[in-house]
Amino acid sequence: DLKRIQAFYADRGYPDARVVGFDVKLNNKQDQVDITVTIEEGSPVKVAAIDLVGFDVIPTDHLAEMMKKVPLKVGAPRDRQLVVTTHEMAVNELKDHGFPYAKVATAEEDGPDGKNAKMTFTAEPGKSANFGSVEISGNQTVSPRIIERELSFKPGDLYRRSIVQESQRRLYGMELFQFVNIEPLNPELQPEEIPTRVTVAEGKHQRVNFGVGEEAGVVLERQPIDDF
Repeated sequence: DLKRIQAFYADRGYPDARVVGFDVKLNNKQDQVDITVTIEEGSPVKVAAIDLVGFDVIPTDHLAEMMKKVPLKVGAPRDRQLVVTTHEMAVNELKDHGFPYAKVATAEEDGPDGKNAKMTFTAEPGKSANFGSVEISGNQTVSPRIIERELSFKPGDLYRRSIVQESQRRLYGMELFQFVNIEPLNPELQPEEIPTRVTVAEGKHQRVNFGVGEEAGVVLERQPIDDF
């Protein structure tokens, strides 16, 4: 556990952190203990600079907005978890601008004293792509047309990751499905038109039919849900 504490501090920018003492005290019943750990953090490795290379395919204002949101900040301790989060945000930004196969490499240079980290994120955007054909599966009583009209994209639109996420939210918002997943098909082939599969699992839903007249009534029955 003491080694895990040191590793935890190192990941959060304090490679010189050391456990310099610990104390274990039993309670009066002798069945529980209080543990006190004393740590010397040492000097942190601070983020000296954040450089983005190869992101010119993203509009300047969008890139600037992303950099405002990333958790990694110049002058703060270099936290590896924040580096990972920043890396993921950079990849997602590329995927939200038509580059679904984008990759980002992360490099760190800590300078002569090992305490000033220059973080460089290098983009490999890959080829641009559009949405292709849409395949719908898993629906039993809900018409494919109902599902399709809730999608925020259509074949030929520029691929954007945020649109895929928005489409999933819209389908969940219908309260007809207990599971929704939208995924590209065969991404390893890197097609320029990405075929997409929409997989749903229907929850329990009912259709309400209203009658008119003396024999009018309300009938609740499970039947195929189509366009109204």
